Amino acid sequence: MVPIIILRIFKYKIKVMLYEFKNYNKHGNVRTRIVPGTKGKAFSVNPKGLGNYIGVRVFKYEYKHELLPPGLLNIGGKRYIVPTWQEVLPETELSDIKWIKPEPKVKQEPVIETHTSSSNADKTYKTAYYPESGKFYCDCPGRWRAFDNRCKHIKALEKKVKVS
Repeated sequence: MVPIIILRIFKYKIKVMLYEFKNYNKHGNVRTRIVPGTKGKAFSVNPKGLGNYIGVRVFKYEYKHELLPPGLLNIGGKRYIVPTWQEVLPETELSDIKWIKPEPKVKQEPVIETHTSSSNADKTYKTAYYPESGKFYCDCPGRWRAFDNRCKHIKALEKKVKVS
């Protein structure tokens, strides 16, 4: 019986890291480049043709979205972060993207006051301040009479919440 030897050929992909490299150009202006480098090896650059060196750091693209994780898509020889369609270097991997999830906004309750009419004790008016939009509302007739739509109730509430 002859043993059968199965050889598997593994294709090893070299991990790439992105670096932000800064140097001065020939006019003395700062030039920033995003360059790929081999992961696990020290960053090196050929200084010939480059101005004075400033610095280098590991670079990550920033992706901001509340729900959808970033993805990479190749179209027409270019690579994009989707769904924002941000063009990136062809060597970019998902590990080179920093997903920033914005903090959810805490809904602020409106400030509501009730006022009794000075002419008729049976009538009441509601004045409200909505902090998220910064808007005031009052249902008294003085609001429509005022040239700037700010009745005495709204002006008093503005002073109370210190909004001018």
